[in-house]
Amino acid sequence: MAAVATAKAGTTDSKRERILGAALDLFEAKGFDGVAVPEIAQRAQVATGTIYRYFEDKAALVNALYRHWKRAYNEMVLAPMPDGLPPRALFSTYWNRMTEFARAHPRAVRFMDLHHHAAYLDAESRAVAREYLHVAQDFVAEAGATGAIRPLEPAMVVALMWGAAAGLAKFAKEGALDFNTQTADRMGDALWRAIAAD
Repeated sequence: MAAVATAKAGTTDSKRERILGAALDLFEAKGFDGVAVPEIAQRAQVATGTIYRYFEDKAALVNALYRHWKRAYNEMVLAPMPDGLPPRALFSTYWNRMTEFARAHPRAVRFMDLHHHAAYLDAESRAVAREYLHVAQDFVAEAGATGAIRPLEPAMVVALMWGAAAGLAKFAKEGALDFNTQTADRMGDALWRAIAAD
């Protein structure tokens, strides 16, 4: 059965939010298989049965969490761009949005990166995860037409950018670097050099 308890429009369901927050903490730290539903309930300070009022099972919970954060990411990163930006400025704006999100929500970025290709993601989650593709195709087509970048598959550009942003969030967690705007800018410059035409 589908989730049976949902928040009314315009209101916040604090139990559901606590469950999602606890699930993010645990799935990001331990992965899907390393977390049991009672552990999530304990972290969220709800009864285990309460989780099943909101989510059919652990897979439904991880999918809801993935879609929540992927939609938030898409809303910020894939928002319409100002007209007339040249390719380098367009690239930089996308990169700045990505790193701004990653710096504001590093656990969510690490969670999405860890679970992106997981077999338990359902069709809806996979569709949300692919929303970047038309934006990447447009960018590569436009930048390639001007000769600004070398011929590349759109997914390759996304892989470079996403992998770099997620990697910065991971290394920051380990204390290997300070994920600040200067670090993000240096990485952005390196990424642009990797795709720019000679």
